Amino acid sequence: MSKFAHITDCHLGSWRNPKLRDLNLQAFEESILISIKEQVDFIVITGDFFDVNIPQLAPVKKAVEIMKNVRDLGIPIYMIYGSHDFNTANISMIDILHSAELFIKPTEFQFTNDSVKLRFFVDKKTGAKITGISGRRVGLDKEIYEKLDRKELELEDGFKIFLLHKGIQEILPLDIQSRDTIPISLVPKGFDYYGGGHIHRRIEKKIGDGLIVYPGPLFGSTFQDLEETAKGEKRGFYIISFDNKILDRKFIEINVVKILYKEIFSQKLNSEKLEDEISRKISELEVKDKIVLIKIKGKLLGKRSNIDFAKFSLDIFKKGALLSFINTNNLSTDETKAVVVHSDNKIDIEREIFRERIKNFQVDSSLSTRIKNQINSKLIGIAGEKISTSLLDVLRNEKLENENTSTYDDRIASYAKSVFDEEGHFYDN
Repeated sequence: MSKFAHITDCHLGSWRNPKLRDLNLQAFEESILISIKEQVDFIVITGDFFDVNIPQLAPVKKAVEIMKNVRDLGIPIYMIYGSHDFNTANISMIDILHSAELFIKPTEFQFTNDSVKLRFFVDKKTGAKITGISGRRVGLDKEIYEKLDRKELELEDGFKIFLLHKGIQEILPLDIQSRDTIPISLVPKGFDYYGGGHIHRRIEKKIGDGLIVYPGPLFGSTFQDLEETAKGEKRGFYIISFDNKILDRKFIEINVVKILYKEIFSQKLNSEKLEDEISRKISELEVKDKIVLIKIKGKLLGKRSNIDFAKFSLDIFKKGALLSFINTNNLSTDETKAVVVHSDNKIDIEREIFRERIKNFQVDSSLSTRIKNQINSKLIGIAGEKISTSLLDVLRNEKLENENTSTYDDRIASYAKSVFDEEGHFYDN
């Protein structure tokens, strides 16, 4: 019997808060130590290893140390890229780790007669045949799936693993459906195990005689992830036992910290009464050594600035909490005039705001007809949303250690240009 570990969406380097960043790294290290203890034959990682394509160097150094230890023990790591790892214009940090032979990238393909042929990588110890397709931003990987020579993959014999960083429409629950998915018809049949990434929720489904698994993130990279963890979503990874078919699957929970989530509703309370309500709720909480997330929702009579929300964070900290965060995004006031978004998901909120703003966009009448047509085709509607969200992702890149301002500005400008390169240049004669 052979075994492998399936880890995904580590998002190393995410979080500006250093404690959260360290907890995220701790979750990755713990998953690797457990995999070693379980004597797995190899490890697969299905994308978004880093949170940005050029992350801060401290988490990179730690990740390299962990991966080098795995390699020295003779345990190969097979990794595909995720949408956060990928960049069309520049070398990513994940490319450097691959060049250092810290992992194997089982995603080699070639175009033949307008079709894509994937290559299998055969694990030397177990004979498992591994291949897959890396994720890219804004669905740029969909074309590979559409042109994929599925027949050749399906005819291959042996124990086969297909790795993908993509949601499948027919498998995802309705509440996490998004445009960045593919139909199941584009996924090759006949594989024993489909290792999924990108979806931040644990999902197991049968595909024919095979099994598709989305482990979800080890820790999470957004407050939405932390909130779902607090509500009961378990975080971790899988260990799969197999010979010529899957014999067993085991979910290993990674729980590096306890997270407490509390909602406080304001039913048209004034500032003084809402302050009293928040203080009362906080006094009832057991917060020691926990991450505390408080979401304040409803309607406030008066100005939000009349309430010192920072004071409540200090009160929670004095009670022994590891960290505390107070979210007032869903607290409206008479002075609030915002885009209404029926979601707590950060990505959905951003898209909805862009959608509403783009609706009101007016093209400069002095521009040429050609430029107007290009703007209407590239910056209006869904195309405009995609470019806007991609540019926002670019702006999230933080300044690197020892990087001067000029170099940082050039890097961000290069990334931004790559977004337009993917969508087509704007030009005039």
